[in-house]
Amino acid sequence: MQSLTSKELVSERFAWKHYYWFLKDEGIEYLREYLNIPEDVVPNTLKKSTKPAGPPPGRPQEDRGPPRGDRDGYRRGPPGAGAGEREGYRGFGRGGGPPRPPQ
Repeated sequence: MQSLTSKELVSERFAWKHYYWFLKDEGIEYLREYLNIPEDVVPNTLKKSTKPAGPPPGRPQEDRGPPRGDRDGYRRGPPGAGAGEREGYRGFGRGGGPPRPPQ
């Protein structure tokens, strides 16, 4: 790499205790001549992608559930509880104390 750097065929970068070298166009031509590589062979980094652009990374939108709204579902009480049962619902969060025995 030192000889390629001294001939200015690569650009050198140092970051986070590591060296990074990037081959310039002149360096590609030099290596083609030195290694007897035909002109039609092109580095993969210079090839245009033939794949269509896919969706952005992350979870697909259809896998998400329905919109949640504010916190109304949290304040309603346990699922399946009737109107009379909601009044005594205290949950198990902080400050609620132990559950009350059924009446």
